[in-house]
Amino acid sequence: MDLRHLRSFLVLAETLNFSRAAERLNMTQPPLSRQIAALEKRLGTPLFWRHSRSVVLTPAGEQFRNDISRLFADLDRAVKSARAAAEGERGELTVAFTMYAAWNVLPEMVARFSDSFPEVALSLNETLPRDLHDALIQGVADVGISFPLRFDHTLRYHPLFQEPLCAVLPQTHRLANSAVVSVGELAADGFITFPSATAPALHEAVMACCRKYDFEPTIKVEAHLQQTIVNLVAKGLGVALVPDSMRRMQLEGAAFLPLEDSPLVEQGVYWNENNPNPCLMRFIEDAIQAGLADR
Repeated sequence: MDLRHLRSFLVLAETLNFSRAAERLNMTQPPLSRQIAALEKRLGTPLFWRHSRSVVLTPAGEQFRNDISRLFADLDRAVKSARAAAEGERGELTVAFTMYAAWNVLPEMVARFSDSFPEVALSLNETLPRDLHDALIQGVADVGISFPLRFDHTLRYHPLFQEPLCAVLPQTHRLANSAVVSVGELAADGFITFPSATAPALHEAVMACCRKYDFEPTIKVEAHLQQTIVNLVAKGLGVALVPDSMRRMQLEGAAFLPLEDSPLVEQGVYWNENNPNPCLMRFIEDAIQAGLADR
C-alpha cells in the first residue's frame, strides 16, 4: 500500500471532512477522494460512510484507523531509532579494560556514558594489556582502557588518568606502620610482580623505581593480575609496588603505603580509527570531555 494513501486516510479519519482534510494535505479534494476510493478498493470494504453533509467512519474504518495509527507510531520510532544508531546514540559498544582501570577510571566513565547515552548497550570485558591490541585490531573490542602500549601499533590513544605507585606490604612487615616508604628500604625484600610482557609500561615503572636506588629486585613470584599480587603479599610471600588505586581493595593482611618520590603511571583510552561503530566516537568524546586527564 502507498504510505501517502494511508496518511491521507488518517487525516480524513481525524477531520471527517474531505475539504479540511485536503487542505491539511496540501491537495485538492478530487485526488483525495480518488486516494480513499483506491484504498477502499484495495481493502475490499468501505472505510467511510459518505452523506450529503457528513463523513462517518465505518466499523472497518474505525479498526483500520486504530491499526494504521499504531503502524505510523512504529514507523516513526523506527526512523528515530535508525537516526540514533547512525549518530552513535543507540547501539552496542564493547569496552576492553585492564583490571587497574576497574579501580579508577572505568566506573566513572561507564556511569557518565550510560547517563548520556542510555540506549547504547555496553559490554565490559576485562583483559590483559598485552591482549588489548589484538582485541581492538580484530574488532573483538571497540574501546580499550590500559597503560600505554610499549610497541609500534596503529591504534589511536588519549591519556585519561595518572597516579603514583604505592608499596603494598604484609601487615607483619617491619615497615607496615610507616607513614611513607622509600623503595630503597625494600631492597632486601623479595618482590611479587608480573612478567614484563603482561604490562610493559607498568613493569618499566616498577623497575625504574628500584634502579633509582641502585638495586634489581629479587623476584620471588610472578603473577599476571594485580589483585593476585596483592593477595600473595597479604599472605606474607613478599612485597610489591602497585598503582595507588589498588589500595581500594583494603585487603586484610595487606598494608598499602605511599611511596617517597614515586613516578606517575598513566592510563588512557585506545581505539582503532578504522572501526565503523558510530557509538565509538561518542564514547571517546564523552571520556575526553569529562576532564579525566586533568585529575
